[in-house]
Amino acid sequence: SSGINAEWPLRPGGIHQCVIICSQSLSIKGVCIAIRLLSRLMVPSNKYWFSVLVLTVILANAVAKKPHILYILMDDQGYGDVGYTNQTDDIKTPLLDKMAREGLILDRHYSTWMCTPTRASILTGKYHSKLGIQYGVFVPHTEQCLNKTELLLPEVVRHNGYATHLVGKWHLGYAHWHCMPCMRGFDTAYGFINGETDWLNHTCGGYHDFYECAYSAETGLRWDALTDDNGTYTQDLYSRRVKHLIQHHHHEQTPMFLYLSMQSVHEPYFAPAEYYDCTDNDRCTMQAMMNASEKLLEDVISHFKEAGMWDDTLVIYHSDNGAPNKNVASNGNLRGYKHSLWEGGLRTVGFLYSVNHQILRHRGRTSCYVHVSDWYQTIISITGGWEAYSNAADGNAMPAELDSIDQSSYLLSKSTNTCPRTSILLHMDPVKRIAAAIKNQYKLLIGNVVNNRYMCHATRHYELNLESFNFTNVRMYNIFSDPNETTDISDDYPHIVSVISNYVRGTVNHQAPLQCQLPVDEDGYPNDDVPYYLPWL
Repeated sequence: SSGINAEWPLRPGGIHQCVIICSQSLSIKGVCIAIRLLSRLMVPSNKYWFSVLVLTVILANAVAKKPHILYILMDDQGYGDVGYTNQTDDIKTPLLDKMAREGLILDRHYSTWMCTPTRASILTGKYHSKLGIQYGVFVPHTEQCLNKTELLLPEVVRHNGYATHLVGKWHLGYAHWHCMPCMRGFDTAYGFINGETDWLNHTCGGYHDFYECAYSAETGLRWDALTDDNGTYTQDLYSRRVKHLIQHHHHEQTPMFLYLSMQSVHEPYFAPAEYYDCTDNDRCTMQAMMNASEKLLEDVISHFKEAGMWDDTLVIYHSDNGAPNKNVASNGNLRGYKHSLWEGGLRTVGFLYSVNHQILRHRGRTSCYVHVSDWYQTIISITGGWEAYSNAADGNAMPAELDSIDQSSYLLSKSTNTCPRTSILLHMDPVKRIAAAIKNQYKLLIGNVVNNRYMCHATRHYELNLESFNFTNVRMYNIFSDPNETTDISDDYPHIVSVISNYVRGTVNHQAPLQCQLPVDEDGYPNDDVPYYLPWL
């Protein structure tokens, strides 16, 4: 109005260019460029008011812009396999330490006790015991698969305008095409299907396990078994893939959700010779694998920076479970290992990071609980919420009985000093008849969690009834004052044992049958005629 002179010398396209440049940047550098461009476009008498007006618009657009999400899921990384936890002095991870300490360290991040259950919980927003996946991991030649009625995270994120990509490990079944990532919300997927594969020849059980797929409503599903990269280190393939995705991504119009599901630091324990700093003990291999992981992360960051995406990116980093009971790996001072319900099996490394303080205002360290299921609702909230999905033509709605808690406001901006989550159902297994749960600072273990050899039988009916569990065999720990679980206080606080036991009773539910009871199909792929993994039903 009165602050704008109709005679000011507008260069063709100048203001439009300025607004586009600035609204695409959340950084202070972008705002400075905006002011500099405006100064060149304005006559002196009008510079001040117009700069204020346009800068306000720029900042409003910047805050509203959806961030790219880089979700890094490490495999079997222990609490003592990274520097910033101060649990060990024999593993150096300078890049991860820097990102964690400049971001938000999740001091009480909990996963499940092994690979498949954690991945299922992340992508469904439900406790793994509700999915029938609490007994163990999915294995080849079985019909094990996430139920096709489950609404997976990338399906909702894609409705929010994101390009969705998986690079790395899947491990959520492959018997049917509807089990596969490109049929469950990922635009593309690249990596391996099963729990582990060779780092160089990319085989599992003697058969090739490396693939690429893509899906769109226009073109349908495209699937390729990749057999031409034998001899190339997996980390190098992942770097190349991320670079390809970013180079073909139109980030000005479309935000990216990249689920980087790492093979590292899972068995087989291996890294090329150039990553070794020492060779005189088992931990040298872990250091080499972490060196290689940090090199991959450096490459990924470089790819994001080259595309102008890094300033608009939120990084979510954590492990799928604790380290296994191997000399190579370590959970530091935490008790137990992968496959156990002790802290060493369930409490994992984790942090958030962004160079952009508009995206991540909350910095430092939090001791509030975060469970892997929470990333479902949290990421959906960050990427736009449920409105787009709920308004879709097929009348979709948010699933019922989600265990996921939206922690976006607390984790990104600390909008409250109250922790969003105060309890976690860590485990409930009717086969092994064991359970674990957290409520406030107390953790309760039910049943024989030390030496349990119960096996899953396909024909047996497993009662989902806690009264069949051995409630005379319970342990309870104050995991804040006793994080290493050294002192059982269950006899001292029977009323708290009762409260947590009732909490477990109230949350138990799962689909039938248990995934471990699904049939094994020895005629399923792969075989000598089709020597690579793909759906067969």
